[in-house]
Amino acid sequence: MRVENRVRAILLDRDNRLVLIRREKPGVPPYYVAPGGGVEPFDPTFHAALRREMSEELGGTVEIQKLVYISQAHRGTDLLVRQLYYLCSLVDYDLSRRSGPEFTDPTRGKYIVESVPLLPTALEKLRILSDDLKLFLIINAFQLASLPEILP
Repeated sequence: MRVENRVRAILLDRDNRLVLIRREKPGVPPYYVAPGGGVEPFDPTFHAALRREMSEELGGTVEIQKLVYISQAHRGTDLLVRQLYYLCSLVDYDLSRRSGPEFTDPTRGKYIVESVPLLPTALEKLRILSDDLKLFLIINAFQLASLPEILP
C-alpha cells in the first residue's frame, strides 16, 4: 500500500484566532480547510514541507509548535492518505506573495484566508473538511488556544 503524507497547520494568529482557508468552487457549497498540502519528494522533513506550504498558500511564515493530530483515510485499495496537523503560530503573511498553480487557475475556485474564533460554538457553525478535523478542533479548542502560551 502506498502512503501519501500531507502536512497542515492548525494556525493561530496573534489574536489567538484560527486561520483557515475558505474554499469556494462553482457548484459546491463553501467549506473551510486547514492550510497545508502534500509532502514533496524534495522536502527534507515534514517541518520543511509545512513551511513551504505556508509560504505558497499564505505568502507567510509560521512558528511550528508541535504535532497535535494525525488522521488517516484510505483512498481505494492501494492508497493511504495521512494528514499530520501541527499547531503553529502565524509570524507574518502577505497574500500578494502566494505562489502555486491554485492561484493562477480560475477553474480551481477561490482560496480566501479567514480567521475565526477558536471556540467550539464558532467552529460548530462552519463546514470544515474533514469531519474528523472539525471534531478534533471542537473538542480541543481551549487546550489548543492555551498551548502557545505554555510552550517554551
